[in-house]
Amino acid sequence: MRRLGPGTSLRSVVAEATRSGRAVHVVPAGADSRSSIAAFAAALRLPTWFGHNLDALLDALRDLPDDGPLELVWDRVGVLRAADPVGFAAILAVLHDTETHRADLHVTVLDR
Repeated sequence: MRRLGPGTSLRSVVAEATRSGRAVHVVPAGADSRSSIAAFAAALRLPTWFGHNLDALLDALRDLPDDGPLELVWDRVGVLRAADPVGFAAILAVLHDTETHRADLHVTVLDR
């Protein structure tokens, strides 16, 4: 997992991942963990029965179709990190765990 700072361009991260042959999903962070998990569900087009909690997010990320290399960009996490540090850390842990179990998944966190 890479964490990039406030000066990082989303456009350049997406372009780099695309050049590397990865499909890219950009997920904007919400103001709290609940809205952030909802943003993952929307960006990844998770089914309507998705549970909207950390365990469900972990399961959904692990079960994403293996259609080739995937780049997951979690963008604008600065607000969430400041407003809900526990929620931020919990989602970050889910992303880290998922990335360690899926060789085809790369995670980039844009802390801006």
